[in-house]
Amino acid sequence: MERRYGVLTAVVVATASLAIIGSLAGYYLADPRSPSVEAGSDQSPENATDRSGTPARDADDASPPPAGTDRQTYRLDRQIYQQSSFRLTLTGAETSAGTLRLTFRYRNDSLLPWPLSCPSREDDLNSSALTLADGRTVRPTDTWCAAERAGETVTVAPGQSTDTWGVFPVSPSPTEPFSLSWYDFPVIEDVRLG
Repeated sequence: MERRYGVLTAVVVATASLAIIGSLAGYYLADPRSPSVEAGSDQSPENATDRSGTPARDADDASPPPAGTDRQTYRLDRQIYQQSSFRLTLTGAETSAGTLRLTFRYRNDSLLPWPLSCPSREDDLNSSALTLADGRTVRPTDTWCAAERAGETVTVAPGQSTDTWGVFPVSPSPTEPFSLSWYDFPVIEDVRLG
């Protein structure tokens, strides 16, 4: 009988710990004053919609580059953040016509939702940056939050993921290292495309 209560107590403590961690991790970007948007089951780009109900596009669905430009894609899979069952990964990059489009995946393997807040468009475009090897800092010209959900909270449902992106007006060479500051998450150093 005591063993059953011990197991029950362990389950209750583990669940409470997940709730606390979920709340702290969720507020990493969350602003409780923002209106909430439920991300649904799997909020990958093929399932996401913009405010008009039009499906959101991912890098592969983006309009083709202008004629005569070289489009290169890179798989990166660099983890930026992991706290308990919440994970943020820099998944890939695409260079085209002097721009760099980075793609990110927010993954929630917990039993609780992960609320993420998108700032206003102006604040959003000042919340992230690349620092190039020559010391230049480059801010994004557009992001998923700024384009699709400015000023809203997006919730990553338990067991699901949400893919996002950021576009920067620079096209570093594949061997040129840069660092990435993405919102309030830890800075990721020595990112290389090749």
